[in-house]
Amino acid sequence: MNNARTRILSRLRQGQHKPKTAIPFKARRLETEHFESGVIKALFIDQLRESHAEVYESDGENWSEIITQIANENSFKTWLVAKNLPLIEQTYKTLKSSQNNLSFIHYDKDYETLKDCLFKQVDASITLAKAAIAETGTLLLIPDKHEPRMMSLIPPVHIVLLKQSDIVSSFQQIVDQPLWESTAMPTNIVFISGPSKTADIQQTLAYGAHGPKRLIVIII
Repeated sequence: MNNARTRILSRLRQGQHKPKTAIPFKARRLETEHFESGVIKALFIDQLRESHAEVYESDGENWSEIITQIANENSFKTWLVAKNLPLIEQTYKTLKSSQNNLSFIHYDKDYETLKDCLFKQVDASITLAKAAIAETGTLLLIPDKHEPRMMSLIPPVHIVLLKQSDIVSSFQQIVDQPLWESTAMPTNIVFISGPSKTADIQQTLAYGAHGPKRLIVIII
């Protein structure tokens, strides 16, 4: 035991004297601030897909058709949607009129009341993204009474509607140009960079162990 401990401590001490070759994150950041919106969007999509997210691009008019296509191809029967949000209401009406066999759950009750439905019935949820960061392929959600945090954390499939105009190049831009009305940053911001994933001790990657196993982003 003592010999093993000595060898481990020796290796740790040797490692302390090795030169650090890692490049600080600030130095690795892409200079995207001056890129045009199309380039920033392309970077964002590449980063998202690298993290195993699914991305659809809309021309601004056909996004509701994309929603219908996703519903048809995946047989999502039970949808979790918010109320009192115009874009989500339009999505809800589109899905409802496209198929008669779909059911909808509105997150208009407390968590304890909806808990069984959230975990056992919902196939997919739809939420809005407040912004997105191209540099890291990250969605930014700010949960509120209309779209509680659980809408993006529990359902097996999370569908996010994102306006292309809300894609920024870096996190610094969000810090410099806050998206919230108060002076303090909200404490419940959700950053999402792909579906939920985890790995066991053998580094076997699994999706959906503690959240959505699929992330679908529709850029409008």
